[in-house]
Amino acid sequence: MGKIKHLTECGFDLLELLIDQPIFIGFKADNALRQRLEALSDSDKQYVAAEDPAFLRICRVGEDLYVGKIIFDGLTTDRVEDIRRNVLSIIRRLGHEVRLPANLKILACGEVRADSLRITGQVGSSREVPDVPVPRPAVR
Repeated sequence: MGKIKHLTECGFDLLELLIDQPIFIGFKADNALRQRLEALSDSDKQYVAAEDPAFLRICRVGEDLYVGKIIFDGLTTDRVEDIRRNVLSIIRRLGHEVRLPANLKILACGEVRADSLRITGQVGSSREVPDVPVPRPAVR
């Protein structure tokens, strides 16, 4: 602990690594994808499942909708490309008319308190719990 204290006294700003927090890998959904997600058939809904980490998750940043995967275990650089291909493959299964992004975002995420989350029954409709902005992806 003495070495860390010495570093901070010398002007180094240290950040705490949050190794127990999940990572989101995905992209912001455009209007075409949002509409496609709203109209999913029952058989296609299996590809967007909050309970199964093998499939996609829908997250929100404010009013924006993001689609991707939540990674709960440690993420290594060799897994990033595999996850990217998997996300895009699942999106392609949902419809060939959906435009695929060139790059995905990698974002830290955490649980959001129920009193600050917009509750969503369907992808495009929301009922307010109160209207508090969510600064990071809200896991659904």
